[in-house]
Amino acid sequence: MSKTSRTVVSMAKTATRGEVVPIRVIVQHDMESGFRHTDRGVRVPRDIIRDFVCTYDGVEVFRAELHPAVGANPTFSFFTVATQTGTLEFKWKGDNGYASSVSSQLTVTG
Repeated sequence: MSKTSRTVVSMAKTATRGEVVPIRVIVQHDMESGFRHTDRGVRVPRDIIRDFVCTYDGVEVFRAELHPAVGANPTFSFFTVATQTGTLEFKWKGDNGYASSVSSQLTVTG
């Protein structure tokens, strides 16, 4: 089973109320499609991230459902509007009961 070994979140740490905040998340994961076979003809089991969700103070602001055609180390780019100081939490779930998360703080001024 693949494990996420590193996640990189790129976003501003501060923003003015009402400002559009670009967010980019890279999740390091092997993303085995389940379509490959070993040189002995044995199918390599599927092991992918299936669901990625971002919440901003508990409110969902982005969701992606992934499928076997997605490459390794998927990158998610999206935007949210700075409404209040709070936590953005990034969660992903995958095959074989895999789940992980990381969070980032956004301080809103004005």
